[in-house]
Amino acid sequence: MKKIFLPIISILFLFSCEKVEDYPETPEIDFRAFEVLPGDGEYIVSEGVLTFDFIDGDGNIGYVENTDPDTSNNVIDFVYTEYYKKDGVFVEKEGNPFYLPYFQEGVYRKSLKGKIDIYLPRTILSPDTVYYEFYIIDRDANKSNVETTPEIVYSELLEQY
Repeated sequence: MKKIFLPIISILFLFSCEKVEDYPETPEIDFRAFEVLPGDGEYIVSEGVLTFDFIDGDGNIGYVENTDPDTSNNVIDFVYTEYYKKDGVFVEKEGNPFYLPYFQEGVYRKSLKGKIDIYLPRTILSPDTVYYEFYIIDRDANKSNVETTPEIVYSELLEQY
């Protein structure tokens, strides 16, 4: 009985181990969706929500410095450019700095993957038709690939509410 039991336990142990996937140390992002939400009505007329997936092989996304709201030592790790339509032509406008959440490096696994939402507030003076290009930078200064949203017409998306 012992001779049969030991191989069965060994086989179960081998199949129960999680396979560790190996990802590159340079982060990769993938645009997922863009949603427009109504604003507070006073200063913010709407809010764009940019959603993307990310994978980083060494899991070093975000800076601990960005977790303290009372510091000015923040490190920009999400970079985006807004292109707004003016007289039928898209014009480049650099976006405000955004900071990704800090992810502590894992004890059991190095790689990190997930989904991030970036909230982009819009005022009455904000252009209506835009698209965005964006990328992230990890703590080793590795720049991800650049992703681009489709053309977004805020007023049309707000009509859904």
